[in-house]
Amino acid sequence: MTASEPLTLEEEYEMQTSWHQDEDKLTFIIMSLPNDSNKCLKNLPDSEIKENIVMVGDVNIFLNDPDNDRTFGEIEVMIAEPDYRRTGRGKEALKIIMGYAMEVIGLKTFQAKISIENEPSVNLFKSQFGFYQVSISHVFEEVVLEWTLLEYAPPTIDEYGNEVESYGSKATTEQRDRVMQVRNDLFNYWKNNVRSSNYL
Repeated sequence: MTASEPLTLEEEYEMQTSWHQDEDKLTFIIMSLPNDSNKCLKNLPDSEIKENIVMVGDVNIFLNDPDNDRTFGEIEVMIAEPDYRRTGRGKEALKIIMGYAMEVIGLKTFQAKISIENEPSVNLFKSQFGFYQVSISHVFEEVVLEWTLLEYAPPTIDEYGNEVESYGSKATTEQRDRVMQVRNDLFNYWKNNVRSSNYL
């Protein structure tokens, strides 16, 4: 789970409604076969998927770059149902949404803000996807991780004379190589394993 706070069911409905109408937010509900199911999702016809799955969480991207860079997105994932955590579903959801974001809407940079105390989530983003730390806030008690396809660019100076670092400026050569490897894996996964269908 990233740095989002738990919501009541009513708050969740209100949030989902507002996000559905907001062009700067992408929300995907994570659905899964129940843990005790003996079925295989990829073998189910589209017409039978809805009746066999349950909601376990969500994964989101916020297009909130302060300079309106539409290739940047803040990403978060939450598996709300405890019985479905540590089962690979969060990782699967991230693989799909990152592939979608790059392939369909052209994102090149992802940023994740995660609670300092949430070591499993920090480890998921770092070890499985090649995110690297760019800052830590003890005030908000969160760590900021980044992942970008952009090549290194030197800092620029804003209108107030402040130095502004570009995305990727804190990545090492090894981290950049890892990002490119993950990018290739995500594209291959998107093309070969993701099936789109009409859920309604």
